[in-house]
Amino acid sequence: MADPLPKGSKETLKCSLCESPAVVIVRYAKLRLCGKHFAEFIRKRIIKTIDRYKLIKSGWRVLVAISGGKDSSVVLQVLSDVSKQLGFEVVAVHIDLGIGEYSRKAREVAERLCEALGVPLVVLELKDLIGASLPELVTRSGRPACSVCGLVKRYLINSAALELKADVVALGHHMDDLLPYVVKNFILQNLGGIGKLGPKTESGEGLVGRIRPLYEISEKEVAIYAFVQGLPVVEESCPYAVRGGSIEEEVRRFLNSIEERNPGIKIAFARAVARNASFYRSKLAGQISSCRYCGTPTSGEVCAFCRLTEKSLGKPMGSIVKAKIKKIAEEKLRRSEGS
Repeated sequence: MADPLPKGSKETLKCSLCESPAVVIVRYAKLRLCGKHFAEFIRKRIIKTIDRYKLIKSGWRVLVAISGGKDSSVVLQVLSDVSKQLGFEVVAVHIDLGIGEYSRKAREVAERLCEALGVPLVVLELKDLIGASLPELVTRSGRPACSVCGLVKRYLINSAALELKADVVALGHHMDDLLPYVVKNFILQNLGGIGKLGPKTESGEGLVGRIRPLYEISEKEVAIYAFVQGLPVVEESCPYAVRGGSIEEEVRRFLNSIEERNPGIKIAFARAVARNASFYRSKLAGQISSCRYCGTPTSGEVCAFCRLTEKSLGKPMGSIVKAKIKKIAEEKLRRSEGS
């Protein structure tokens, strides 16, 4: 775990690698680092994660799903910085969910960061795609907002990745996002679910693989990196964010308390999950077929997105949405190739 040094300390501690004042202690690495060397340290660890788990190959097109939050902004910046060194291309996608001022600010951050980095950005507006914003969809469906949001984003991001001819989608999930769900799934003996929580999922017919470059990075490290790098991020929390009381939050606090006494234990846990990912994936049950409305791979006759939109909007929207995204992606690719 990495911890910022408290302000107002009587003794100024120096960086372990230079004479500058340290701003953070990385306990598992036994290092005190200034902002510059901390950023280099995190960047090297992300590159090692990419190499360790073979997340990206030379010549690939990587689609980064950027929300405007710190996690995906860090992923985009680091992948953009190392793309030439590792020989891959970066494109970004942002989904405007129509959550009032929050979505406006998130989109602004995504556009600003992509412009600064020179990364092509595709913006998908949910209202334009299905005729309803996320708040409207939540109201009509009667389902929890986070459930609807996750389902919609997964569908739209995968559809965009297919049309943009991306080899993988890079997500901003860090260690502290994933490990609590690993523990929860183990408690409930949903072992197949653990198989989806590793550093990557493979591509298949109609599905683009996902990678998690922050797989071995903690939430604190992501936050400190974003701060010392001056990355634009949305400061406000999503209005629908669940605050406290969940099993995942309880597990997160438990894991952090163990990490305090045993620095590096969370990284060891994450690596163990990754080593056994194929075993957990083997526990996934059910045959995969194609949605009868849109052709998306699904375990049933109709995919979750088409079921949701049919119930909430009166008709399955999968094929309509895919056609609209195809048009948007083709236009973006034409512009990119012409510039």
